[in-house]
Amino acid sequence: MDALGINLGFFIAQLVNFGLIFLLLAKVVWPRVLKMLDERSERIAKGLEDARAAEEARENAERERDKLLTQARAEGQKLIDEARQRGEEQVKQFVREAQGDADAIRNQARLQAEEERNRILAETRGEIVTLAMAAAEQLIGDSLDEKRQKAIIKQFFAGVPAEAKGLGSDVVVVSALPLADDEKAEIVKITGAKKVDYRVDPSILGGLILHAGDKVVDGSVRGDLNALSLQMR
Repeated sequence: MDALGINLGFFIAQLVNFGLIFLLLAKVVWPRVLKMLDERSERIAKGLEDARAAEEARENAERERDKLLTQARAEGQKLIDEARQRGEEQVKQFVREAQGDADAIRNQARLQAEEERNRILAETRGEIVTLAMAAAEQLIGDSLDEKRQKAIIKQFFAGVPAEAKGLGSDVVVVSALPLADDEKAEIVKITGAKKVDYRVDPSILGGLILHAGDKVVDGSVRGDLNALSLQMR
């Protein structure tokens, strides 16, 4: 060894030192380093796992949020649609009620107008009869007693046509002036009606028009004038 320039004692000492250092590193240092590396790897792996779990949780939370938002929008739209529908239905109901009230008011006004017209016609019937009788007396050149006057006027305004005999059980009677009770009783007797609806229409001028179902008996002055007009053509 001396020939090679190597100090054997020093070389052995170096080998011993190297062995001691290697032994120290192998027994003490390296296990700790490996343990630290393993722990760090575990922490990194756990961190990655936690990050993945957190990402999944975030994605799940976003999906749940989107689902809740969609559901909330749908429920909100449903409530809006229901509210709109209720509002429209209420408006329609208000319109129906207003229309019904308006119809009732119009019907009431029409009935009141008819009642007022009939009352006025009934009050003026005497005057109309007097004028008519005066005109008739001038026409025939003779005066008429009260009984004959009443008979003529009754026949003119309330004379029941012969065709109306046994007309039916449900009859509508149209006259130019409101009828007296005895005139109504005679109509019931002749027609055999159990139910009679009396209406006033001054435009028929006189006489009666009787309806029973699809049957019509026109004994009005207007009807006679129309027939006469047709015959003269």
